[in-house]
Amino acid sequence: MSINPNDDIHNIRFLCFDFEMTGLDPLRDSIIEIGAVPLFGTEFDGEAFFTPVQPMTFVSTQSKKVHGLDGDELWMAPTAEVALSEFIQLAQGRILMGQNPAVDLAFLWYNAKNIGFSPPTDWAIDISKVFSKIFPSHKHLNLSSMAERVGIRTRRWKHNALDDALLVAQIFQKVVPTLSRRGIRTLRELRNLASVRRIEDNYV
Repeated sequence: MSINPNDDIHNIRFLCFDFEMTGLDPLRDSIIEIGAVPLFGTEFDGEAFFTPVQPMTFVSTQSKKVHGLDGDELWMAPTAEVALSEFIQLAQGRILMGQNPAVDLAFLWYNAKNIGFSPPTDWAIDISKVFSKIFPSHKHLNLSSMAERVGIRTRRWKHNALDDALLVAQIFQKVVPTLSRRGIRTLRELRNLASVRRIEDNYV
C-alpha cells in the first residue's frame, strides 16, 4: 500500500509502537517486549498488539529494574522471529511513531535482517519532537510527563511496551488539533517536523 506524503494526517495510517529491550546495543542486547497501537489519523484502527519476546541475551538486574521482567519469566515467550514477523506484518502500509524511536528502529533493523526479514522502514515519527513543537518550554520530558501535560492520567511503576505505545497514541490524539492550527497538516509536514532515522552502526 503506497503512502502519499501530501495526504492529510487524518488520512494516514500510523502504528504507535514501543520495544522494551535488555539494553541499548542491538549486538549485545535483546528485544523482550513489543507493543503497538494502530491509528487511522487520530482514531484507533483495530486491535492493539502486544507480545513478550524470548531474549537471546542475558537479562541483567539493572534491566529487570526498568521493566520488571527477567529471563525466567520470558523463556516461554515467542521467539524474536515469530514476534517480529507479526509486528512487521502489522506495520505494512503504516507510518511508525514512537518516543525517541531511533534506538527501537536500530533493534528492528538488526533483528529483522538477522532472521531474514526486510525491515518495513528506517524512520519514524518521534512524538517527543511533536510535543516540543507545541510546548517548546517543556523539552526532554519522559512519556508520562508528556501525557500528564496534555491531561492524560498515568499510573506506571514499570515500563511496559503496550502501555508506552498507547501513551504515544493518546498524546498524538491530543496534539494533532494544535498542529493543524499551526499549519502542520500533511504527512510531509509532520515528517519534516518530527521524523528520526534509526541509529546506524556497523551492526546495521
